[in-house]
Amino acid sequence: MSHLSRLYAVLALAVALLPAADAGEPVQPIRLQFDPAHILQAVARRMNVTLRPEIPLPTILLQSRTPLARFQDAIAVQWKFRPPVYSNAYVVARNEIYLMDDPAYYVRIKRSLDESLAHEFAHYIQVHYLNADLADPSCESDAIAVQALFATPTIAATAGSPQG
Repeated sequence: MSHLSRLYAVLALAVALLPAADAGEPVQPIRLQFDPAHILQAVARRMNVTLRPEIPLPTILLQSRTPLARFQDAIAVQWKFRPPVYSNAYVVARNEIYLMDDPAYYVRIKRSLDESLAHEFAHYIQVHYLNADLADPSCESDAIAVQALFATPTIAATAGSPQG
């Protein structure tokens, strides 16, 4: 893992460790507003990639339904350390996307779960379709640009179909 990639991982964890504004009552996990298939299609279009059925789709694992130890075991190999908390991540070796679904996190960072999924789908496409190395800093920059497809309801409505 390059120095810059490690820095991105540490920054993501730092944001995840920030205390929630209202800790106390258990809250319902946040849900996607758009179907994952439509988010993936929109990301692929933005990245000028045609999805191929022979390339396995990643498994999407939500923090509220996945033990922290599973995330830690999966990401430790890629990041070269075992993070103490969840973070949004695409694990190349397992073809898995891990997503935080705590609403307080998304309020703090002023982002949506759909944006996070689009970001991680961008990494999936970079690896499986563009033969990119996620240690390349441009991969993170490109994924940030792609997630903007779901930054506002107006843009998102043209990018994918809402979940029913």
